[in-house]
Amino acid sequence: MKKLLISFVVFSLFIMTSLGQKAPISFGKITKEEVASTTYDLDTSAAAVVLCDFGWFDKINFEFTRVLRYKILKKSGYDISDLKFHSEERPAVKGMIYNMEGDQVVKEKLASSNIFYKKLSSGLYETSLAIPDLKVGTVIDIQYTFSGLPLEWYFQREIPVKYSEIDIPQSEYFKFSKNFFGYVPLTISELERWGTSNVAAFKTEPYINSRENYISKMEIDIKAITVPGHYKTYTSTWEDVNGNLLQSTYFPAQNQPLLCLSSVIDELKSSGKQGDDLMKAAFEAVKKMAWNNERTVFISDEGLCNHYKLGSGSVADVNFTLLQILNKLNFNAFPVVLSSRANGMLSQFNPSINKLDYVIVAVKTDAGFTLLDATEKYMPSYLLPDRVINGQGRIVSDKYSQWIPLACKYKEQSDYRYDLTLNPDLTLTGKIIMTYTDYAAYDFRDNYSSYNTKDEYARAMEKENPGLTINEITIDNIDDLYKPVVVTIDAVIEGIVTQVDKELYITPMLFEQVKENPFNATERIYPISYSRLEDTKVNVTINLPDNVTAGVLPKPISSKLRNNAIAFTYNVTGEGKQVKADYAFYINSLTINQDMYKDVRNVYNNLVSKHAEPIILNMQ
Repeated sequence: MKKLLISFVVFSLFIMTSLGQKAPISFGKITKEEVASTTYDLDTSAAAVVLCDFGWFDKINFEFTRVLRYKILKKSGYDISDLKFHSEERPAVKGMIYNMEGDQVVKEKLASSNIFYKKLSSGLYETSLAIPDLKVGTVIDIQYTFSGLPLEWYFQREIPVKYSEIDIPQSEYFKFSKNFFGYVPLTISELERWGTSNVAAFKTEPYINSRENYISKMEIDIKAITVPGHYKTYTSTWEDVNGNLLQSTYFPAQNQPLLCLSSVIDELKSSGKQGDDLMKAAFEAVKKMAWNNERTVFISDEGLCNHYKLGSGSVADVNFTLLQILNKLNFNAFPVVLSSRANGMLSQFNPSINKLDYVIVAVKTDAGFTLLDATEKYMPSYLLPDRVINGQGRIVSDKYSQWIPLACKYKEQSDYRYDLTLNPDLTLTGKIIMTYTDYAAYDFRDNYSSYNTKDEYARAMEKENPGLTINEITIDNIDDLYKPVVVTIDAVIEGIVTQVDKELYITPMLFEQVKENPFNATERIYPISYSRLEDTKVNVTINLPDNVTAGVLPKPISSKLRNNAIAFTYNVTGEGKQVKADYAFYINSLTINQDMYKDVRNVYNNLVSKHAEPIILNMQ
């Protein structure tokens, strides 16, 4: 991500920088007990622990220093041996590694060859450390210093944190904002100091939108720098963020003369298409650029044309190319900046340019705004990737500077229809028709693209569904992103029907049976967050031979939340020589508060239980 350059003047001032507190840690000063210990008393299952994480800001030299001390407790904690962190400038880094040999502490300096610097973009460095010769019991000390302030400070991690503190003294020369996240209360909350102690490891839960919304941390943004003869604001308001972005040459919100796009634009203009059809054609034309998975709101140094010719680029390269084409086709198109789902939600009350890591396009129409993201090859223009569905984004332009919901009204729609015959050898034969619409169609096309042939896909499907043999398969509309995908299978199914004396047992949902409740924990801390609405239907018809009749059938059930956020229906009937099972499942709300968790869990328990009930058939 590119950062807007912060220019400042450092003066030699006679200012006391001490906060009057003793530092909780000094780099390289370690006790024998820290190295010799083998467990962490507050969490004996922990594979590693942060013994101390301390950072402080030197307001005279405008430098931030962090000292981080890790302890390895189990071999499964070795994965922290590759440490990474980001800063706006290349930092000064040093490290020490401590181990016990006998009853002596042996120390080793982290070699410069184990410290790697990578410039990700103008104003952003990634520093990674490879820690050699890790052992159970190893203690790692890291210290690094860089100009400015960190973008965020974590009080909690995936391993326990014994102590964490950040100190930022007040200064008349700069102002900053802070935004706190998480459920762990601060043990230190003062004007210039914030800290925690004995923080448990962060445990994720099924269906949370991002750990960044719930892990305990403090996000930091510089709001203004004021020194004699110089004053500049940065992120006091979201309008300031809007203005700063529009001033950047790496944020081409306005029309630009891009000769590389002239032939594409001429072809679109001469196509005779108008309105939504023309917008869709422009959207598909941009997809010749593949997204390289880089998330940023700023285009690359090489410029849009170079990346268009290259055929790949960041999300900003792809979607600003789309924006330029749409504006030259006389659409009213504007960039929308946002924080992607994994990065956490934006706060309406704490403006942060550093939090922005993604940009899409909004097109103003008579009906409102249409949101577009051209980064996914197999996604039609009217869908948004899951990573974009994350609260609200900001339209950035001279005309509009406003919030816009990051939502999509379309669902993940799947329809499964089984028309099968029960044979004397207890196999089931017949047709399976699967229809995938909207997000379900995207998922299918994206997955199908990883196979070389239709036959290869069929063999993989058989492997995923034991007992299934596919004699023939057809796939319709695979190349038309704006139509549902229809998969038709001529199938033989073995091992589904069980005979006990004169009774046959079949669980009628077959390969669509839901066998596990994703919400197994008895309690939940965080809200449930889905990325999509869902509509799944399963219809199974089993034609019975003359000597078999329907016996005991599962009772029908309808189960839902009070607000209908989640619901399902299930019904099995027997008529003549047919048994039919109909199932429908709906997710109608993306967010469900944790106070409804027990009800959600109960709905899923009902679903799993009902799907497990067999049909009992009688043999004559």
